[in-house]
Amino acid sequence: MLEYLFFDEAIRDKFVAFLAERKVEHRLSDADALLIEVAEDLDDATGDAIDHCYETLLQETAALMEQGADALEKNVAGVQVQLADGAICTVRLDPDLVGRILGCISMAELRDMVQEVAHWVELKDNSPLCHLVELEQ
Repeated sequence: MLEYLFFDEAIRDKFVAFLAERKVEHRLSDADALLIEVAEDLDDATGDAIDHCYETLLQETAALMEQGADALEKNVAGVQVQLADGAICTVRLDPDLVGRILGCISMAELRDMVQEVAHWVELKDNSPLCHLVELEQ
């Protein structure tokens, strides 16, 4: 399942409505009602549309948070990765950096990049980059 985290219920509801309109299988996470789980078996066009919608809603969330009195307390960003043992871990990222990155790449590409970093950190591979490494993935 792909996971999409929200910080505002109204914005989460916009995302849920977007998914329902496109008949995309999804559900609210049992652990956190602001986390939406979406089936991974999507065609590329639908996946791209979902990522674009999510990125737009993240920008809307950022604008809402900047307006609030406690804006600095809520200015957070993170990406969930799956560790080698199957555990899910949230990697906290600088929100300003994430905002700049999302101007260049999609949320899916950011998630993939952070997942790849987590993979290599767990391997503790310090060999030169010019050496080929054959791994099970």
